[in-house]
Parts: sequence; structure tokens; C-alpha cells
Amino acid sequence: MLKKLIYRLLARRHFWRDASFDELSELYVSMMMRSLALGIIGIFVPVFLLKSGYAFPDIIGFFVMFFGTRVLADITGGYMVAKIGPKHTMLVSYGIQILAALLFLTLHMYQWPLFWLAATWGTANSLFFVAFHVDFSKVKHSSHGGKELGYVSVMERVGAALGPITGGVIAMFFGAQYMFLPAVILLLLGLVPLFRTSEPVSINQHLDFRALPIPKIQRDIFSYMAVTIEQTISVIMWPLFLALFVISDNVYLKLGGLVSLGFLVSIAAAYTIGKLVDGKKGKQLLEIGAISNAVLHIFRPFVSTLPVAALFSIINEVVTVSYRIPYHKGMYDAADHLPGHRIA
Repeated sequence: MLKKLIYRLLARRHFWRDASFDELSELYVSMMMRSLALGIIGIFVPVFLLKSGYAFPDIIGFFVMFFGTRVLADITGGYMVAKIGPKHTMLVSYGIQILAALLFLTLHMYQWPLFWLAATWGTANSLFFVAFHVDFSKVKHSSHGGKELGYVSVMERVGAALGPITGGVIAMFFGAQYMFLPAVILLLLGLVPLFRTSEPVSINQHLDFRALPIPKIQRDIFSYMAVTIEQTISVIMWPLFLALFVISDNVYLKLGGLVSLGFLVSIAAAYTIGKLVDGKKGKQLLEIGAISNAVLHIFRPFVSTLPVAALFSIINEVVTVSYRIPYHKGMYDAADHLPGHRIA
């Protein structure tokens, strides 16, 4: 049903891609379901750990372990995509993500070591995104990649907009640990669309990282490090800051409402920016978005009231979309210009 609705909305805009619209639509639906599932729990993880009695250094250590695990899991993900294909790698990632959600769900009962939670959550994220980027970069259309990325961003934000407010309501009325239960169900549903078509790349490939022309991409690597640092601050430290210094009561509900509001506003922006990127406006959008977000970060520490925090959330989501869509369009184009090295 959901796939048919997306087809009716978007198919007429993909007239140049009739043969492979199914592949794109499956990625759209799967991304929305995953985004909705993780939207219910994702932004609340640092707050959940804080409210569960863990000290601030423990929470920082959790995310150090989370990203430390991803360093190894990204390499593993590359080999898995080469061996079994991106869709089957995403299947594995969903299974591990469900395991991570179940560990969080039962944390109060069993006091699992934080390393277990960080490692499973980090591994799931690495396997998914390595596989997703390979899959999307293979099936996208180079002339309309910006618009297609816009659709991915729209679907991601539809899920992300519904998720936090849903998680906030569940946490308020039933308890924070129960946020993870609907996330498990939604992750299972997100598996369904992925296997209606075959793998988009050859399987049983030989992956050779040593052959990757590092000098050609060393500036890209440095740039991506900066982008991920900014994303980490926004996704992890900003919710913690609001929970500690701005929101005094009903933290889950108010924080979820703030994040959902920002994502709702950014949905229209994602669609428009995707079209502008294909219209050769990507460089200007990238510069404006990056500079605007930098200025926004400068003033974040001075936020002290809920209305101002809401305004910051809205502006942040709009300017984030304006630089990330052209940025990822450039990333996929770079992979297209390194034949034989897409996965690496």
C-alpha cells in the first residue's frame, strides 16, 4: 500500500527511470520506515542514559565506543557488500539494529554493559549506511541525482518527524524503555520493501582497499570528517544540552516535539533543494547552508528557553538539508568517477 502511494506521487517525475523506479521506491520506503523507527529512539538515547542514572562521562564514553566500533564495522560492511550485496547487508544491519533496541528495552532489568549497546548499535549503523550508499549511488540517475536525493531526504524526514513526538508520548505515558518496542516492529516492517528486486551490484566481488587512489580523495576524506563531527554535535550533544539546561519537566515529550517540528519544516525544503541541486545551484546551496549552520552553532550555547530552542531546531533542519543534499550529490558523483572502487 505504502509503495503504491509513493509510486503514484513520484512515478510521473521519474519518467526517465521507468525500468528502475522499483529499486528507488524500495529505498525510499525502507529509509522512511528505518527513520521512523530510529526517530522514536535515536535522539533520546543520550537523555535515556542520563535519566537511567549514568554519569555524563559514561554517556560520552558510550558514544566514543559507538563510533570506535564503527571504524571497524565500516570496513567489515564494505567486505559484506562486496560478498553478498548491499540489500543483504542491509538485512543483516536491521537484525543487529533490532538486537540493539532489545538491549535498550531490557537495560533496566539486566544492566547490560554499555559497550554491548554501543557496539551493536554502531555496527548496525555502519552496515546500513555503507550498503545504502552503495545501493543508492548505483541506481540513482546522474542527471537527476539531486531530485532523487531530495526524495530520499523527504522520506527520511517524514519518518524522523513522526518518530520523536511518538517516542516522547510513549516515554511520558508508559516509560522511556518502552520506546524501543515499536522501534523493533517498525524495523521489521522496513525489511519488507528491500527484496522486491535483485541486488544492484555484482556479488562475490574482490575488494581491494590498497588499490583505492587516496590522493584523489584525501580532501574529500578531510571534508567528511568535519561534516560528521558537526552531525555528532547536533544529534548527540544538542539533545543533552536541552535536557540539562533548557527543559525542566516532561523532557521526552518536549524534546520530541522540538525535533519533530524541525523535521516537519525541513520536508518542503528537502524537495525544493533537491531540484535546485540538479539546476546547478549545488555549490551556492552548499556554501550558504554550511556558513548559516556555523553561525547557528555559535549562538546555540545562549539558548535558554523552549521557544528559542524550537526556533533553532527549525532553522537548523532547513540549513542542514541545504548543504547535505548537494554534499551527498557530490559524494555519489565522486564514486561514479572512480570506476571499480565504488564500495571501497
